[in-house]
Amino acid sequence: MNEQAPITDHRSPITNYRLPLALILIAYLLVTLVYSVVNPLFEAPDEHWHYFTVQYVKDNRALPFVDEPFDPWTAQEAAQPPLYYLLGTAVILPISTTNARDQVWLNPFFYAGDAARLSNVNRVVHTPQEAWPWQGVALAAHLLRVVSALMGVGTLVCIYGCGRLLWPDDARPALLATAVTAFLPQFNFVHASISNDPLIILLASLALWQLLWLWFHPVTRPRLLLVGITCGLAALTKNAGLLLLAYAVGFLFLRAVKTSDFFKKSDVWKWGWQTAVFVVLPTLLIAGWLWLRNQQLYGDFTATEPFIRLAEGDRGYNLWQVLGETGGLVRSLFAVFGWFNLLAPAWVYAVWAGMVGTAVLGVWVGWRSRQSHRDWRLEIGDWVNLQSLISNLSAPWFPGFLLFLWLALVYAGLLMFMLRTPAAQGRLLFPAIVPLALALAFGLTRWRWRGVDALVVGLAFLTTLYCAFFVIRPAYALPPLLAQLPATAVPLDLDVGEGLKLVGVAMETDTAVPGAPVWFTLYWRADPVAARPPELVAELFGRDLALLGNYHSYHGQGKYPANLWPPGALVADRIGIRLDGTAVTPVLARLFVRLADGATGTDVAEVKVIPADWPESSAPLAQVGDGMVVTVVALSPQIARPGDTVQVDITWQALAPPGMNLTTLVHLAEAGQPPLATGDNQPLAGQYPTRVWAAGEVIDDQYRLIMPADLPHGRYQVWIGMYDAATGQRQPLFVGGERQPHDVYLAGWVEVIE
Repeated sequence: MNEQAPITDHRSPITNYRLPLALILIAYLLVTLVYSVVNPLFEAPDEHWHYFTVQYVKDNRALPFVDEPFDPWTAQEAAQPPLYYLLGTAVILPISTTNARDQVWLNPFFYAGDAARLSNVNRVVHTPQEAWPWQGVALAAHLLRVVSALMGVGTLVCIYGCGRLLWPDDARPALLATAVTAFLPQFNFVHASISNDPLIILLASLALWQLLWLWFHPVTRPRLLLVGITCGLAALTKNAGLLLLAYAVGFLFLRAVKTSDFFKKSDVWKWGWQTAVFVVLPTLLIAGWLWLRNQQLYGDFTATEPFIRLAEGDRGYNLWQVLGETGGLVRSLFAVFGWFNLLAPAWVYAVWAGMVGTAVLGVWVGWRSRQSHRDWRLEIGDWVNLQSLISNLSAPWFPGFLLFLWLALVYAGLLMFMLRTPAAQGRLLFPAIVPLALALAFGLTRWRWRGVDALVVGLAFLTTLYCAFFVIRPAYALPPLLAQLPATAVPLDLDVGEGLKLVGVAMETDTAVPGAPVWFTLYWRADPVAARPPELVAELFGRDLALLGNYHSYHGQGKYPANLWPPGALVADRIGIRLDGTAVTPVLARLFVRLADGATGTDVAEVKVIPADWPESSAPLAQVGDGMVVTVVALSPQIARPGDTVQVDITWQALAPPGMNLTTLVHLAEAGQPPLATGDNQPLAGQYPTRVWAAGEVIDDQYRLIMPADLPHGRYQVWIGMYDAATGQRQPLFVGGERQPHDVYLAGWVEVIE
């Protein structure tokens, strides 16, 4: 094809500003290595599957495949393209990793994707085998994490290179795009884990840099061949490589159309055979054998079918349901850790949302300040007129538009994937990190204040360090070992079996509402240490022993099984139980503790469970003592036969905490006479005693009054009051400010008929 001279003298992307670029790359590498150490092994999505797929290749000198029954240690990764696993095998080949699977203890109580869970955030139980100095599997896994971090360096260089090609006279956007990516918490987290994601991100970014280079420079066969090789390697890494090949062909077509004489027959032919020979053919030679293998093994050349089947199966979502997961997708683009079960605090997302909003506003301000909008918008007529179309291809904004098309293509591919399987994961958009980063930097650099760069980079750096040290690190911290029981704990001396003794309990939560967590700490000693990991069960029971919430796991929220404890050590085991959102309230819930061996639990503590909003109170009928009033009294039925049960409904309102356990008096009797029948009981049958009542609470209470079998027919009075069961002393009862005789209130009349 005929080539024009380069449109402008685009400088080399690395020639200038080497020092700030080098500082960014070094800082990125240090931060990412911190992530790789702070985040325990295999606590990243699919990480242990990726590692054991590498291990499979190392052990068997062959590629894995999905068989029936499938291998749970490689799972769906066995259907992935193999380039990353081949590279990983070369890295760990010299390391002795015999019996690798025996060195990894998977947590059977783990559940992925739920950040609301209060325990078992850890996919793996981390044993002393992971401690420094690393050996065996730990050493191999950490080396693979280092390789991922180094791949991130390559991606950052590509981002910088693309930025310099787009803005050859201003390094500011390129440096800013590189820096914000280098300190994006999710980028650091992904590149501190064992995964094929860092490799596909690098290859996609490299391909974009190569294509942009060709946009601004004469097309040569070696350069085209490099594009083809990169696309082939990408296709051998992930199926996103197929999208990359399609995008590259389209990009090169528009590059050719940009020349004024492209539509000559000879030039069309030249573009076609050069693209086929130097781009498509190398891709086929590199990845074609894999597609044939997949077709033979699975009847699907992309191996998507077995991947989907092992990744929870085809969920059959529609587009509207997929778009409903956008919130999670955006959050995980910035900062979601663990197996999608560990979120950053809200301020981290606010900082990054603020950066994006500032960038969007910067683009708007820049657009408004331009005297001519011609370079910023596309007129419909420009696209229907061929000559105007070719002219637009040479516009300064068009290469950026092409990068946006790659982002759109990656997002469209992700949407198609999400239709079939849960995949609302921001890391899957990182193959398009180049347009994302450059767009953000472009918007931010529209602001005239140069200090915005330092502010943005500083905030990004702060968020990523905070996430490493104050989100990830404490999430996997083991329970502390204490010298003595804290003064805040209630001493206990309970032998629960397996050599475990519960020596104390401290309730951190004294009052909770349905759906909220209840936190407490159990203090344990183990002597001798259990030979197997005992499973702890803690249960909260409410009214009529209804289960309000439970914990069933290893000790230490699933992170510190008791068979790993030092003998005789005092272990502070902090536990959270989330209450059932439909719990009947109010109630003084009881905490029971046991081991999961069928033994009976022991009642060790209590917690108030109250409604989120108390009922509205009515006008008082009577006041009992200094702290309570009766607002409603009702009898049902009011006509009964001997032997029938009459329900007495009472609504109490607490004016002040009574501070003691009181019993409600319910008598069928003449005033001042011995009762003919009684229904005395503590409020709510003792399940919400008055000693825990607080000011403002409104309690709907019920009592049962059984008519004696030999009761003559007639009309009888029902009286209520309150007394201290320990002393029999009645509480003073007032109506209209006057104390009532015998400290009782007439609740109503019951007519007894034959």
